[in-house]
Amino acid sequence: MAAAEAADRVAIVVLRDGSDPRPVGHRGRVAVIRLPGRRRRGSLGKYLVEYTDFVVRVHALFRRDERFRGARVVHVHSLPDFLIAGILPARRRGARTILDLHEIFPEFTRTKLGGAVGAGAARVARWLERWSRRQADVTVTVNRPIAAALRAREARPQERIEVLHNLADPAEFGPPRAPAETAGQPVRLVYHGTLTGMYGLEVAVDAVAAARASGLDVTFDLYGSGPDTALLASRIARLGIGQAVRLRGTLGHEQLRDRLVSYHAGLVPTRLNVMTRYSLSTKLLEYIHLGIPLIAPRIPTYLEYVPEECAWYFEPGRADDASRAIAAFAAAPPAERVARAERAQAALASLTWPAEAARLRELYRELLAAQPR
Repeated sequence: MAAAEAADRVAIVVLRDGSDPRPVGHRGRVAVIRLPGRRRRGSLGKYLVEYTDFVVRVHALFRRDERFRGARVVHVHSLPDFLIAGILPARRRGARTILDLHEIFPEFTRTKLGGAVGAGAARVARWLERWSRRQADVTVTVNRPIAAALRAREARPQERIEVLHNLADPAEFGPPRAPAETAGQPVRLVYHGTLTGMYGLEVAVDAVAAARASGLDVTFDLYGSGPDTALLASRIARLGIGQAVRLRGTLGHEQLRDRLVSYHAGLVPTRLNVMTRYSLSTKLLEYIHLGIPLIAPRIPTYLEYVPEECAWYFEPGRADDASRAIAAFAAAPPAERVARAERAQAALASLTWPAEAARLRELYRELLAAQPR
């Protein structure tokens, strides 16, 4: 929506999915162009085929469709970085380009594949990242550690890299909420987001099971869907904790926002690896925005933004230490829970989505005012 406030005509180009099969739609003043295809989780080969097909379709759209011949600024969201190849016809006609890196592709590839295959694929991804960044007038990313990693492997002289944090949008989550004193039994924990192994959800399930085995009355609700849904359901059943750990499915933003604030704490069990060490979880930021106390692993980027005294931290990947952190939270008096949640909000007080959106609008206006290439 920031683009709609900076330009007269805005279009979003996305893959068509089952939720809305129409090839063209509108969200307010923004046109939504839906190209055939759908993102599916699967093998590396399937991933490459599907995204390459999308790039080819985008390239044809920008090359042939009269509506895109006058494009002035094109904003490409990664992963994968090579999606920027699809908008090269617009770039050749003078459009300014933004490459938006929500993750860093080489680290993602190495983590996803692992072993010698992952190491080799990461070298290819590093080359693709550098090539993609050279096609952009501005590279945007979502936190300071990723920006530092990109600057350490410069793609071209005087490359421009901007950090725009992916914060909770008040339009979706409402204004920031003051932390409220919470107490009572059971201790109610929550997670929302994609259900995938990268986020360490089996660690969280095992930690809750261990906490309950030690006599702690604690429940854990997970909202969302993903490739590990069935595996998590099986694990929960095998541990015999189905009454306490529940897969709640997917909710819309408004329903989710209202549901989240009823919980005592948000549990973010992210695993630590070469990719997540640069991650700043949007779930973590949303819990802080809503004034919800936080139980989280000691991921370097988490600690850079949200220091130790702002949450109940545990060692990544260790269910026993996560169980200890859950017990420490349960034993904390309501005033201590409020104090840590307030310190977390204070640590991020200088970062708000309205301010980041204003910076994004200024970037659009700057590129729109620039002379065509």
